[in-house]
Amino acid sequence: MAYRLKFSTRALRETGKAQEWYELQSPGLGEEFIAAMELQLKRLEQAPLLHAEVIPSVRRALLPRFPYGLFYAVRGDLVHVLAVLHDARNPSRWPKNR
Repeated sequence: MAYRLKFSTRALRETGKAQEWYELQSPGLGEEFIAAMELQLKRLEQAPLLHAEVIPSVRRALLPRFPYGLFYAVRGDLVHVLAVLHDARNPSRWPKNR
C-alpha cells in the first residue's frame, strides 16, 4: 500500500532553512539536501512503519549523507511529516500541540 505524504508548516519552513544554509556553504549542496530528503520520502511512502518511534506516536527517518531526521506520524494511509530537524536538536522540546 502506498501512503500519502502531508507536511506541517513547520516541516516546510525547516526544510527551506536547511536547504538555504547548505546552499550558502557550497553551491549545489542545497539541492543535494533536497534530493536526499526526496529519496527518504519515497521510502516512507512505501514503508513508513520500518522506523522506530522516538517519542510516543512519532517516528524518525534519518536522511542519507546529511545529519537530519524526518519526524513523522502515521495515521491510516497518511504520513504526516511534523518536523525536519538537525540531529543535534532535541525533539522532546517540541510544543505539545502537534
